[in-house]
Amino acid sequence: MLAAFADPVFDSQRNFREMLQAMARPMQPRELPLLPPSPAPITPAAMALLLTLCDATTSVWLQQPNDEAMHHLRFHTGTRLAENPAEADFALISDPANMPPLATFAHGDMRYPDRSASLIVQVEGFRTDAGAHFAGPGIRDTAQLAIDGLPERFWQQRAEMAAQLPLGIDLYFVAARRVAALPRTTRKLES
Repeated sequence: MLAAFADPVFDSQRNFREMLQAMARPMQPRELPLLPPSPAPITPAAMALLLTLCDATTSVWLQQPNDEAMHHLRFHTGTRLAENPAEADFALISDPANMPPLATFAHGDMRYPDRSASLIVQVEGFRTDAGAHFAGPGIRDTAQLAIDGLPERFWQQRAEMAAQLPLGIDLYFVAARRVAALPRTTRKLES
């Protein structure tokens, strides 16, 4: 079996700080300080987030489950594996081109909008000098980011969900060593 973080408490805390910064400064990629070994199809950056966020009180849905990845997650986090995306606290999207519709995932209800899923989406890369512009809490004026490997229909689905605030889902995109967050309160501006 693959190892996880060398020092689970301190290593996850270091990554958590960067994830908080990513969520506080939406669509501005941050570098994760520690990447653990990871079984395919989970990338090390995605595994870093899963090891940081998941525990015995959470459930995870894997888009491309396999025995090694499921055993690794259960062993190192104690998390439950959800069979249905709507039942998951977290979801790992390892093939964005074939991901289920965003409406498939839990997006909370009016009494408990926080009872929604957070998605970790493995993408090919980020470019801060191209792409769409974003606005919202934590962004001064606008932020620009291109996300390589994300299907165009994703943005259409997200726009439909944005109309349901405070309901929605929060997303983390990971590529190489970096993470960029897209909270439900961040708007993609039309060109």
